[in-house]
Amino acid sequence: METNQLKQQLHAYEQWKTDLIRTVKEYQPWLAIHGMATPETDRRIASCLNTLKEDRLTIAFAAEFSRGKTELINAIFFADYGHRLLPSTPGRTTMCPTELFYDNTANAAYIRLLPIETRLQDISLTELKQDATEWVHYPLNLDSSKQIEEALSQVGETKRVTVDEAGRLGLYDDEMELGHTTPATHVDVPRWRHALISFPHPLLKQGLSILDTPGLNALGHEPELTLNLLPEAQAVLFVLAADTGVTRSDLQMWQHHIKRFKSNQRQGLVVVMNKIDMLWDELLDKADIQSSIKRQQSLTATMLGVKEETIFPVSAQKGLLAKVKGDNALLQRSGLAGLELYLSENILQAKQKILQENTATDICELLEDTSSIISTNLSHIKKEYQELKSLSNESTEIIIHLIRKSQAEKAKYLDDVDRFQENRRKLKKHATMLRSALDMSELDLLITEAHANMLENWTTHGLKTEMQSLFEKLRAKMQLVTKHSEASRKLVRMAYRRFQYDHGFAAIQPKMFSIMKSRMELKALFNEAEAFRNSTSTIINIKHFVVKRFFNTIIDSARNIFVKANEEADGWLDTALQPLMYQIRDHRDMLERRLIDLRKISKSRDTLQTRIDELKQEYKILARQLTALRNMQNTLTHSRPHIDEERPRPRLVSNN
Repeated sequence: METNQLKQQLHAYEQWKTDLIRTVKEYQPWLAIHGMATPETDRRIASCLNTLKEDRLTIAFAAEFSRGKTELINAIFFADYGHRLLPSTPGRTTMCPTELFYDNTANAAYIRLLPIETRLQDISLTELKQDATEWVHYPLNLDSSKQIEEALSQVGETKRVTVDEAGRLGLYDDEMELGHTTPATHVDVPRWRHALISFPHPLLKQGLSILDTPGLNALGHEPELTLNLLPEAQAVLFVLAADTGVTRSDLQMWQHHIKRFKSNQRQGLVVVMNKIDMLWDELLDKADIQSSIKRQQSLTATMLGVKEETIFPVSAQKGLLAKVKGDNALLQRSGLAGLELYLSENILQAKQKILQENTATDICELLEDTSSIISTNLSHIKKEYQELKSLSNESTEIIIHLIRKSQAEKAKYLDDVDRFQENRRKLKKHATMLRSALDMSELDLLITEAHANMLENWTTHGLKTEMQSLFEKLRAKMQLVTKHSEASRKLVRMAYRRFQYDHGFAAIQPKMFSIMKSRMELKALFNEAEAFRNSTSTIINIKHFVVKRFFNTIIDSARNIFVKANEEADGWLDTALQPLMYQIRDHRDMLERRLIDLRKISKSRDTLQTRIDELKQEYKILARQLTALRNMQNTLTHSRPHIDEERPRPRLVSNN
């Protein structure tokens, strides 16, 4: 079957994203033309477009050594090359985390390797990815399979270093001495810390990204994998070997690094029971073999605490062989087809839903606000139109009465606008306190002091106490942010409701800054910090390396949570009242124009019909604008990826 289903779904997904990008791009000039563009709306639109363009579908493969994980990647994604693209022969194993993707910016095939010595630097892996000078770069010659194989084989290279050097790198502990009668003076460590492979495979060019993680030790030694890279994946495939079952190290890896993704609704967690061909005993009939596989599947589900249907028994090696030789019977027996179908149907749909929530929803909030404002203006025009039509046979006294009534209405409105300005001043005070609570210079000072205290305190108990103390201060800071954000939200809601009740403004639900997501992320990170604080590696590793890892991973992640909250709060405080201010301006202009019209009519009835005709034309123009906005909104909220033969014609809103 190859991965035709996944290819079709990815192509449809990319087409769908193109439609979203086009729609968002249509909205931006519309705002500018109608005087509704602001720096914040421009920022939100630019952020949405960037997210859509940079979006990738990431599938992470996690397993202990020798589970056939790399062979599984070859079988699913690279079988059409007729050979193993990634080295997965016996004796060869992935020694460092590897990311496979296609670099559309460079538009080139290459492998970049990060030397293991960078672990000695006080720089996170995320930062190192931005510095090309730290990486060893090898272009890939697409016309030479031998050159590609040789270049990619470097991922499994090791180097021999002294025990002291391994300790400084954080890659050595006393457990490595078990089984040795005399202490070792040298040990083998991975040559590379991380690998980036850009390859022009059709799926990779369409936005697929693959993360290959090399075993329990790598996850323990590089916490950024579990804190950043794995959580960003849309699917995590945990690979076991059918011939060994769930080993102690498999279970440890599952419990400490993988299991958490089971409760994450934004991710798919799949267990792959590989190497079922090892159970294909030629002395047994097919029914007995299937029964044996089923028992292994059931036992695995019980040990991991998952449903049997989320465990896929496969033979990656036989699946790869079947694809290369075009053997459909062997392919079906390998079980690979079922896993591929699950990936194409379930994971991609989940990814689409996440992207729509994260991007389209934000722009739809802007569209909804804009549509509500235009709908309100349409109502005002309709009301004025009906009022003027009714004046055709009315006396001058009635018109003068309407002028006085309009003047009183305008005066009351201007008084309410003055009270609104007072509300804005109160909001500004709370905004200052909220920004102060999220002040990054104060946070950085807190982190710097804690770092210095830890470096001075070399006892394990002292380190663990300092780690806990720092996180308690971060949590207290987050509580303060919550307090001021709630006060600010209350003022914003009051301002909108007053004008909605007193002057019939559109019932716009103002965009609200929510600190809840940041609080939940900090809480999850606190659990990570507790696990790190109480882990064996924290106790046995060299203390300066423990401190470095703690700050470069966990505290760096905590800081990023505050940075993001700071940016979101800043953007919200600058624009929370913007839709209301547009309505206040438009309503003021409407009241002023109505007064002018009534005064003109009181002096000369000849202007009445002219103004009625103008209102009819204004109504038509606004109705067309509203139709255009609703069509944009429909595209963003209701469109779905469809393969070409299923692609429906877009359903547009009519302005009739």
